[in-house]
Amino acid sequence: MRRVDQIRGICRSLAKRGWKDLFLSHGLNLLAADIEAELHRKLDIDRDQAGFADFCLAGTSGVEPGDPSRSLFYHALASVDVHPGSRSAGTGTGKYPSPEELDAIENYIFSLKPFNPDDLAQTVVCVFAYEYRPAASSAHGYHADFIFSRTGVARVGTRRAAWYGPWRRFRSDPPRSRGISVYPARYGAFIAKVTGDDDTYLIPVVGRRDEQNDPVRKFYYPVHKLFPGPDCIAGADISLDFREYHRNEKLRKLHLDADVEVAAGFDVNAYPFIRDSLNGGDMIQMRPCGASIMVVPTAKTTLVRTVSQTNSITGRKEIVRFIVPAATDDNRYSTSLQMLPSGNARLVPEYVNVRHRVRKRGSRLLLDDLNRLPRSKFKKVLDRGGFEAAHFIDDTADGCVTVSLQGLSRQPRSMPAYSIVAAPDFFPLADQLEISNWARRSFINFQEHFAQGAPWPLCEGRRAANIELPRPDHLGQRAFERTDETVTAIVSTQPRSRRWSASDRLKRFPSQMTDSASNEFDPGWDISMSGDEEGNYLAAYGLGSPFPEDAKLCAALNSFWPAAAPDASRTFAIQYAPTAIPLLDEELGYHRRHPRVLQRKARPSTGWDGEQGPFLEKHGRRIYVNAADIDRSDYVAHSLNGSIDIRKTSAVPGDELVRRMDALRRSIRVLPPRDDWVSNTQLWLVSAEKIPAWQRERRRAHNALSGSGYIFVFADFDQNPKPTTELKRLRYAVKRCFECQISDEEIAFRICNGRWKLASLRRLDMRRQEQQLMNKTTAK
Repeated sequence: MRRVDQIRGICRSLAKRGWKDLFLSHGLNLLAADIEAELHRKLDIDRDQAGFADFCLAGTSGVEPGDPSRSLFYHALASVDVHPGSRSAGTGTGKYPSPEELDAIENYIFSLKPFNPDDLAQTVVCVFAYEYRPAASSAHGYHADFIFSRTGVARVGTRRAAWYGPWRRFRSDPPRSRGISVYPARYGAFIAKVTGDDDTYLIPVVGRRDEQNDPVRKFYYPVHKLFPGPDCIAGADISLDFREYHRNEKLRKLHLDADVEVAAGFDVNAYPFIRDSLNGGDMIQMRPCGASIMVVPTAKTTLVRTVSQTNSITGRKEIVRFIVPAATDDNRYSTSLQMLPSGNARLVPEYVNVRHRVRKRGSRLLLDDLNRLPRSKFKKVLDRGGFEAAHFIDDTADGCVTVSLQGLSRQPRSMPAYSIVAAPDFFPLADQLEISNWARRSFINFQEHFAQGAPWPLCEGRRAANIELPRPDHLGQRAFERTDETVTAIVSTQPRSRRWSASDRLKRFPSQMTDSASNEFDPGWDISMSGDEEGNYLAAYGLGSPFPEDAKLCAALNSFWPAAAPDASRTFAIQYAPTAIPLLDEELGYHRRHPRVLQRKARPSTGWDGEQGPFLEKHGRRIYVNAADIDRSDYVAHSLNGSIDIRKTSAVPGDELVRRMDALRRSIRVLPPRDDWVSNTQLWLVSAEKIPAWQRERRRAHNALSGSGYIFVFADFDQNPKPTTELKRLRYAVKRCFECQISDEEIAFRICNGRWKLASLRRLDMRRQEQQLMNKTTAK
């Protein structure tokens, strides 16, 4: 089939799906007899229509040969801001183009301007993860455009991938479905160039470039998409062969590179201690998507699971397990086995779950959850060690994607993409860079807010990809060089018009790109950092075994990776890392004795992580905070029983997280004592509730409160907990309580149900100066 005939079929299908009138409003007829001429004809484009204000001003027709971003036809179908027909017609996924249709349209546009083979000598072939973005989240900010990275981020889940048409992307929280859908990463092959000394800063790069030594670094950027056929490169009929290799070797590393004893009879050099694309690791599938491919994580029933191997001593298939060492000052963090780094490098998983004991009963092996032990035995058993604990596997991994090009007389150099298969993103609509930009508006924002971790995105990292990985097309060669330190960067081509620019960073859709992933650090949420005597590089095996083990601790440490890890600090009363980004009570889960449950204003529930949040309760004559015990909390167990719930947080956008941070800082500033700040306060945020409109709120303390806002309740408390009748919860005696009612301009607060006071302390807006937050409050 000719390419234009495929496009004609897509146009007719789109016309039936509600797109006919939208294109006619710009003068483009999807049902024209000569669709090729129609797509090339100059149009009277209405940029006042929703979604077209950021269409490139240099675009004047349905298609512009070689440039989808200047092609109205492609922009309308690929932009997350453009929707067909009227709202009454609906905006279901079926109305939107599929990934395969978008790929076909890209190929058609590039085929109209075949690449000149004489220019191949100055180029390489690169595999890129790529997306079409609105101007506000593009690399240059002038118009909607593609962004590209030689690293893509897929995410694991318990349900198959779910394409969501209105976003032109997949989503991890599909409507009307339980569980977490896997999130694929899409890769394409491109002819690319490398920056030279004279043009490094001419290539738009997403994120911060200063202090990165970028002027002397090499960035690869695409110039032409590759696809099969005679119309991609002039005079050649080419074909593409994509291949992948992925590996998860956390268990193998744990026993070979650390002093952890495996149970007798197991081979640590075989599956499942090492799982890869060659030994049936079953972690990902590579699915064609037109001329591109998708790395799709394999959906499993649970995020983690035990696994078996034939034991050489018994001859039977048995649960893989290891001997838990006795506790020392260095090898425990809470109730996790902790492995220390080698310098800055994580050569083995940082944290390992040890709370599931394997016991022998005759020829049978039984899994024993130690959390069921009474308090008098629980810590003693864990500290003494010596027992066999079950290994759990997850499907996170890292690897590479390569492409081979056939049909040319000379094979150009081919650069693989780094493929990360990461944990779920619990804030898919929150932009990592949006949080980073807030933190960077002043040193105070970062220094006073985050006691642990940092919000920096992976696209700003300048580390080599895992140099231990082989190329799938040449297993004897390594995929990445240690000198190639821009593999996670996001680039684009130069803007084609500059008369309009987006004012603020804004992204309200999930993404496979590295600006939606966390940078590496101690150990990270999406990727960690390994190394050798010559330097450090990225690798996945430094993450927890399994990943929910360090997910718990990252979340408990005041959202170690903001915009990726939800903040569970207030769930566990972590006072050396107080809450940085408040989660609401409903997002943390309601205990059956929570005041709102007792008032029948809420139902008992678990939160995003399977836990239940803190709450104030009267016990005897005193007021306490009832909270989860971090030592007893087990995200592995919650993963096994399916209580990890991404829907609790998946609809929260980045500006909402910024607004909560702002409300928290303003609250800490007006409450006593006057010399504390968010990252070192002794106040515990016990309750957080969002108020849609203060004018309709019966509890409003002062008429000056208007618009939407929050009610925050804090406690000054005794940090020595007392037990409750529930093994997994503790009580903390309250010294004083503080309540804050917060709007954008005012804060009403009181101490221990005393008289309300009002303070004028405006919200720190993105465009205001930091000094406004530093102004003294005015009591009224």
